[in-house]
Amino acid sequence: MKKQSILGILLSCTVLGTGYLTKPQTVNAAPASLFTPIIREVKNQIPRGWVMRLPSSVNISNTKLYPEVITTIPGEFAVFLNSQPNCMTRSCYFGVIAVAKNSEYANSLRSKHIFSKTYLPRVRAIRQRDYQTRTESEQRLLNSLDMAVLERTPITLKPGIQGVFIVQNGGGASTPPSLHVLWKQDGLNYRASIKGGFDYDRSAVIQSQKSALINLAISMAKESPIKSAN
Repeated sequence: MKKQSILGILLSCTVLGTGYLTKPQTVNAAPASLFTPIIREVKNQIPRGWVMRLPSSVNISNTKLYPEVITTIPGEFAVFLNSQPNCMTRSCYFGVIAVAKNSEYANSLRSKHIFSKTYLPRVRAIRQRDYQTRTESEQRLLNSLDMAVLERTPITLKPGIQGVFIVQNGGGASTPPSLHVLWKQDGLNYRASIKGGFDYDRSAVIQSQKSALINLAISMAKESPIKSAN
């Protein structure tokens, strides 16, 4: 009887050990490695009482991106994603991740009238003509397109967290179109944006860039918040 009891205990331990080894382990994600050099700066610079979320996956560009903490945007705390280190010009700016208590820019994107994409072929035809031949109404149409919202679509980032995907037109040669995802979380307003993403020839969003940005925003929403060190 004693030998049977010892054998039973050993078998039970073996089964439990096997169950422990085969049970899927939960691994907490961490911000993508490109953010490692700025984590401490984020903690030190973010306003007290705010939190920042950095994605664990950043697949929005085929080129290497360099993060830069920006505290000069009124009402926002941002991390720029640049195509060059120590970026000093708009040309190397590629995207931004930002958080704010009340962002005027985000509020504007949410409330702007949507410019119908059906007008884009007409706009393209007007721009191909000499500017001196444009009528007053045609010029008003062109002006109304500058920085206009072309699309605004509700999306789900995670259970209980709803966001909105927005396509914004550019403001001339120096300001290309941009894609945005906005959402509210932690009592704050988050924004993820990238430059480009719209094909004027087809009057359509570039789906690969849309998906990449939404996936980045989903990754942000699922990440643990980074708190202020102050």
